[in-house]
Amino acid sequence: MQKKLIGSGAVLLGVLAAPHMAAAAVYTVACGTNGSSDLVQNQLQAIGSSSGNTIVVTGTCVGDLSVTHADRLGISGLTLNGDLVVDSAVTVTFGGLRLTGTLALVNARRTTFNNTVVNGQVQLRGSVAVFNGLTVPAGASSLGANSISCQGQSDCTFYSLALAGSGTGAGNGSAGLTAGSASRLSLYGGTITGFDIGVLVWNNAMAFLGTGCDNVNIQSNLTTGVYVTDGGVAKIEGLSATDAALDGCAGPSHGYITGNGSYGVLVDGGGSAFLFQTAISGHSIDGLRVQHGSTVRVRSSTIDAATTSGRSARVKAQAHLYFDELSNGPAASSTLAGPVCITGNSSIDTDNSSTVINSQSACTSP
Repeated sequence: MQKKLIGSGAVLLGVLAAPHMAAAAVYTVACGTNGSSDLVQNQLQAIGSSSGNTIVVTGTCVGDLSVTHADRLGISGLTLNGDLVVDSAVTVTFGGLRLTGTLALVNARRTTFNNTVVNGQVQLRGSVAVFNGLTVPAGASSLGANSISCQGQSDCTFYSLALAGSGTGAGNGSAGLTAGSASRLSLYGGTITGFDIGVLVWNNAMAFLGTGCDNVNIQSNLTTGVYVTDGGVAKIEGLSATDAALDGCAGPSHGYITGNGSYGVLVDGGGSAFLFQTAISGHSIDGLRVQHGSTVRVRSSTIDAATTSGRSARVKAQAHLYFDELSNGPAASSTLAGPVCITGNSSIDTDNSSTVINSQSACTSP
């Protein structure tokens, strides 16, 4: 297999050495210590849209980088102090990416990231991408600058996500993980913490949180764990022991929504949520709030009593909450440690479930 080397010191008469190009080859680009990202950019330009190539990057590169119109390209070992854009590319695979800056995908298809660390925002628009092991450490901004946004009809899949905010800025609306604008987001295991809102699902987007072998932890966000609004749909689902065995998992998995300020799950504005194997605890106003024409179905889950209101849930303003165990009923049930307050022409129901509900028609807090 042919190898080409471009060193950070390969400069002749003030001009960077010309990159090499060959079909389906492996190229090594050596940035050295804080070498220019132009070394990688020039090699990308030389490859163009020819398919099946691999770029191996050594050292640390400084500056922004754009991967545009690439086809079946592999990039491994890239450490970049700058922004990375993947634009209108097909089947690009990154291995061991370390990025200080924003990662943006625009109209990219079948992009895969393996073992990735991003110290900045991750933005996807009109793209399809899979992240196998993504870490986004806490940032200094109270607006949650280090966050993930899946929008513009994107399809975003995350395995083993570690996403952390600064832990400041309560009430500013910053979200750690956002699915919006008719996008589809799937999260298979991970932790989201330190934002105002842990997960935001809005504008007819769909989010599947925790349908694999690993737990999903949405914890210690400042105002709300999961916020579903504007026609969004969220499924927060673990695996039962039976399903886990069938899927080859070591044991059952759960969605844990813990200690997120006022609300565990807030469903508003015609949103929908589905909870299974989900444990909600440690909130001040409501573990579960359903309002303004929204609907929530719960099965085999637990909701504790909120510390201030004393209730597990509130259903208000023409909303509906129901408990249905589907194929596991009617013996199976969910557990609510506190009452459910129902106001404003809303409703609550059980079907094929042995869940016991203590309902109230007067609420003592918002």
